[in-house]
Amino acid sequence: MTSARRKLVLGAAVIVLSLGFVAYQGARSSIVYYLTPTEFSGRPELAHARIRLAGRVVAGSIQKAGGETQFAIADGAVRYPVRYAGVLPGLFADDRQVLVEGRLDRDGVFQATQVITTHPVEYKEKHPDR
Repeated sequence: MTSARRKLVLGAAVIVLSLGFVAYQGARSSIVYYLTPTEFSGRPELAHARIRLAGRVVAGSIQKAGGETQFAIADGAVRYPVRYAGVLPGLFADDRQVLVEGRLDRDGVFQATQVITTHPVEYKEKHPDR
């Protein structure tokens, strides 16, 4: 193999490896774990990582003040307080299954950047007497 060909192969290999590394880092940084509160409490290494927590809104825990909503989610065993500053989905309510994305702060409050609710399984007419 000539010197020019070696340089070309080496240069191509460096470019391919660099692109692969950048793609890997991008995929790695966009991964968001999806856990229940019980699973999350058992994973201390994820304490301040960006994750998605899935659970039910604890009945009576919703408090709104100054454009911010505080509520708690639980999976039956473990409960986390959640703080969210943003527009909530229309189906957000007590005892509704939700998925919150964000990080746990130093005070143990989950700072949500996104809240997603599930749709009820059955359809109920708003005015069945009509």
